[in-house]
Amino acid sequence: MPVTPEDTQLMDVLQGGRCFYCGEPIGAKATFDHLIPQAYGGADEPANVVLAHRRCNQKKGDRLPTAEEIERFAAERRRSRLGVWPPLLALLKAEPGDEWMTVARAIADLPIADLR
Repeated sequence: MPVTPEDTQLMDVLQGGRCFYCGEPIGAKATFDHLIPQAYGGADEPANVVLAHRRCNQKKGDRLPTAEEIERFAAERRRSRLGVWPPLLALLKAEPGDEWMTVARAIADLPIADLR
């Protein structure tokens, strides 16, 4: 389910009006960044998306999020209806060097309805 304007407003509140990556005020020029990039199977849904400055989004590129980023994201979303996409949590348990395979396995294990 794509990000709605209401989801965007809630993300802004949860992130304190700040860029997820640099922590500076984001303002009206926020972009969506997929923590697990869409190019690698990341869902286009609020549970995998943060608000970021365009430059921070571009700097992150197609890398996977760090453990610190996932933990911070999960803490922000803990009591939110936006949730945390299960492959992000699986990534926390990945062995070094096995991160991409862990993500691929976690995506493959999702119910078909979660892949739409």
